[in-house]
Amino acid sequence: MILIPAIDIINEKVVRLKQGNYSQKTIFSDSPLQIAQQWEAEGAPLLHVVDLEGAKEGQPKNKKIIAEIIKQVQIPVQVGGGIRDYQTFKFYLEVGASRIVLGSIIHDDPQLLEKLVEENPETLVVSLDVTNNGSLAIHGWQKSAPLSASLIAKALKRKGVQNFIFTDITRDGTLKGIRKEVITKFVKESGVHPLIAGGITSLEDIRILKSMDHQVKGAILGKALYTGKIKYSEALKIIQGE
Repeated sequence: MILIPAIDIINEKVVRLKQGNYSQKTIFSDSPLQIAQQWEAEGAPLLHVVDLEGAKEGQPKNKKIIAEIIKQVQIPVQVGGGIRDYQTFKFYLEVGASRIVLGSIIHDDPQLLEKLVEENPETLVVSLDVTNNGSLAIHGWQKSAPLSASLIAKALKRKGVQNFIFTDITRDGTLKGIRKEVITKFVKESGVHPLIAGGITSLEDIRILKSMDHQVKGAILGKALYTGKIKYSEALKIIQGE
């Protein structure tokens, strides 16, 4: 299991939203690159960088700064937000993103998704943003698809998708902790072993996820890191069994 710091970007600034609400954002830094280098120095094995404006508007808005992060750090970078066409996917691939996260196109353009899975099965990551009733949120969480996230994941796995992110959007940015039972239910029903995001607030949450390391591949940490609720070095010790 790995711990991945998240860097969410709006207008080239590091921000966090509460439950995907763009009107409830907190700015934590004016330098995404500096933050990326900080997490790298603290031992992060991978960064999760999201263009939040891109996610909302359907096309990338922070490509320049994201490309700079990829260039300047030595660890792999996973990129998401507004990647809804072949050209954008290829752009991030060419600038060196190690993983590229897709969300809304699994609903909007399944044919493109199939093409990208066929060409880049190890690079592609499908992000499943899950609502309280288990359905899928899309378009930067502005809309909800009337589909079960677990059934979608199961179908996508059959089609060759290897990597998934499961985000409990009812907990994302709330600092209320994870819901183990919701994660366990999703894993059981879908048969996939995702990265977990949304609500990870304490070292106890990290311990719970570590106890599930046969079910999940890792955790994406956001607001808890930036507010000091979790110190990355302490969380890393739990994962490493120290």
